[in-house]
Amino acid sequence: MFRLGNLTMARCTTVALILASVLLLPLGCGQDGLIQPHNDTNILPPSSSDFRAMDFPTNNGSAWTYINADTEQEFTLRIEGTRDIKGFTHRQMTISEMRPPQFQSVNREAVEHLSANALYFRFNSDDFFGYAFPIFATYFLKTPQTYVESAFDAYLPGLANPVFHEQHFPHRLIWDFPLKLGKEWIVFEKTTIPATRVIRRVVGVNEALTVSAGSYTAYVIEEEIVGAEGIELSGTDSNQLFSIPPARYWVVPTVGVVKYEYTEFFGLEAPALREFELKSADLPAANTR
Repeated sequence: MFRLGNLTMARCTTVALILASVLLLPLGCGQDGLIQPHNDTNILPPSSSDFRAMDFPTNNGSAWTYINADTEQEFTLRIEGTRDIKGFTHRQMTISEMRPPQFQSVNREAVEHLSANALYFRFNSDDFFGYAFPIFATYFLKTPQTYVESAFDAYLPGLANPVFHEQHFPHRLIWDFPLKLGKEWIVFEKTTIPATRVIRRVVGVNEALTVSAGSYTAYVIEEEIVGAEGIELSGTDSNQLFSIPPARYWVVPTVGVVKYEYTEFFGLEAPALREFELKSADLPAANTR
């Protein structure tokens, strides 16, 4: 049996039933919000030579295809459409199914892009649900200083309506611009016991790397979870707890995330390093509307 903090498998089962019940509640998409999302052409660069908000592509139609370094499965992120989140129009980033090399079948898996190591669902505003559900879409706002994720659609297979919409509480500060060596920020913080804080920091710049999409010079961002008591895995000593190693993102101006890696614990009997790299990108010119 495994647990995150004080969360046991029994509580995970209870939460799963609660989530299934919540799906019966009506969910409305609403009309376009009261505030339109920023066009990249309207974002003024800060007085800095570092990685600026305008350097991080978020134009409508932008798409990134990533491939798993071990399994060669791939998936595509695409910015398409908008959704009203509390009166603000957010851009929507959809996440496709995982596709095997032969393309004979597809399936949903948790791939973690821009998330915080699967810490999405919460139980009674306290513990996190100890299973990494696949994410169907995320909803974000970008300003001259920030990239904030406000809500998400989780994919819960086996249900009549498998897409479950939920808002983050609190919202998640995915990127805090401008990025520069040594910069650190809080992605989000849960103050209820057990308190949990997710921190990102820039640990490297001008790092050369080669991925399937080509060769780049990247900023390296590390993501650390502070406050999690650890994870107990089935088949191990009951007193043996595993901490969660930091995730890492390699980010390139005008391209985005070209590589990322994290250790998956949730739902597994043993930790597994997962690594994805950019296979291809389709980045249209800035919007003009």
